[in-house]
Amino acid sequence: MGESVGRVGLRVVLAALVTGCGGFERSVYDIELDAEELGAVPFQCVDGRAGKGEPWDLVAQQRWTLTAGGYGDARMEVPGFYRTRFHGDTGVSDDVPYIIGGSSSSEGPFHFLTLDSDADDETSYTYAHRFFIDGDSLEADRIEGFVETRTTWSSWMSEGTCSSRVRFTGHRVAE
Repeated sequence: MGESVGRVGLRVVLAALVTGCGGFERSVYDIELDAEELGAVPFQCVDGRAGKGEPWDLVAQQRWTLTAGGYGDARMEVPGFYRTRFHGDTGVSDDVPYIIGGSSSSEGPFHFLTLDSDADDETSYTYAHRFFIDGDSLEADRIEGFVETRTTWSSWMSEGTCSSRVRFTGHRVAE
């Protein structure tokens, strides 16, 4: 007579695995960093200090590409000048895009993170650089979020943590 419900279900699952589930693959966004915040970057410290700091030397209009990773994660490709800003002179040209690993590609909000450290004779520093997209999809027509640098330092004289962040909005580009 006919196939059992279990066999039909198994065939549907196998077909979906072979052909793909139609999930997120790639999105390109034109990004606009908040120009006012770029000129005087808001900061907040764990000890309660807050205010506006030095300007970030970044271009306000950028293009970012988001792609699915191999393990349900997402990756973000941003302009190469972020590499220089975050890690100093690495010997890689700013013309080469900087790729940052991220969280799940299927559930938001989305986080893309890179870490760095430095030290001088008296103080050690740890930097966490995060791109945060507030939303439920990496395929939305419009996204918003912030770029954040969190600095933690420790020396024989002091220790602390402060974060600076600049908001952005983005519009999806048809390719």
